[in-house]
Amino acid sequence: MEASERWTEARLVALAAALRLPCPVREGFLFDPDHAFRVSCTESDVALQRAIKRVFEHAGVRCDAAVVLWKAGATAVDRDGDSWFFEIDPSWKKNEDMLGVILVRAAARALLVERGVHEQQKADVELVAMLCGLGKPLVRGANLAGFALKPAHVRYAYARVARSLALGLSRTLDLLDARFAMTLLWLRVSRRGLPFRALEPTVIIRCFCMRRLRVPTGAIGTTTCPACKRKRPFDGRACRINVIAEPPALP
Repeated sequence: MEASERWTEARLVALAAALRLPCPVREGFLFDPDHAFRVSCTESDVALQRAIKRVFEHAGVRCDAAVVLWKAGATAVDRDGDSWFFEIDPSWKKNEDMLGVILVRAAARALLVERGVHEQQKADVELVAMLCGLGKPLVRGANLAGFALKPAHVRYAYARVARSLALGLSRTLDLLDARFAMTLLWLRVSRRGLPFRALEPTVIIRCFCMRRLRVPTGAIGTTTCPACKRKRPFDGRACRINVIAEPPALP
């Protein structure tokens, strides 16, 4: 299968309808592969395990524990309850972008399983990652080996999701290297809403210290972290979506 922008567009809509994810809010939908996250991927096994948990929680997949084993030629993920076991080729041990891609793919595949949606196309995992806000690490690593989508279509899918949710260009381009290409895409991708579930009453954001904070959906304001005591501004307004009541069959 040779993906095109038209195919990518249709597949995104079909996957969004089948997954029936909760309506995103502007605060915290896009996962930020910031310096701290990239360092945690390569600093130590313990730090990498924390990075795994952060990615899985962002996708809405429970992760109580993560174990990493370095095994030549391997890229595999197994599950025991809410514990996750990764086997990763040691050649990627110091490659923060590749490790980010591996973690994002694993979280997206786990989300497909939890939602009872069968992975039918090789690109499904990458597109699901976009729909749950994990697109930035994929855009950063789009030129690495192993992608089902070409780099141009990875960027297209990322721009399509962000534009449909009305996240804003500045928020979407933050920390991305492909700024020029993304800006051109932003001018022409569709703004039509993607199908999501109705709004939830609260949303989870992360403090500067990485503590998870629950804030009211629809509100704009400031909350104080009980751990570090710092004030954290938040934007809990809902993104633009098409509300879906029942998930259709995935074509």
